[in-house]
Amino acid sequence: MTAVVNSEQGQREVTIIKVGKFMVTIDTNHPLAGKTLQFELQVEDVRAATDEEIEHGHAHGAGGHHH
Repeated sequence: MTAVVNSEQGQREVTIIKVGKFMVTIDTNHPLAGKTLQFELQVEDVRAATDEEIEHGHAHGAGGHHH
């Protein structure tokens, strides 16, 4: 069973592990944590790196970099 709780980081979905008389044990990990995931991808486009990306050592998304 899952529930939404308020934490210092805002609302979080948790998995209820055990319900006792005075305490509930919860798991705050993402539901897919620890599972093996497989993805199928298709490259849609390839472009040359910009001078700025080469200088920074990484690609920048739409709108430039934010660091």
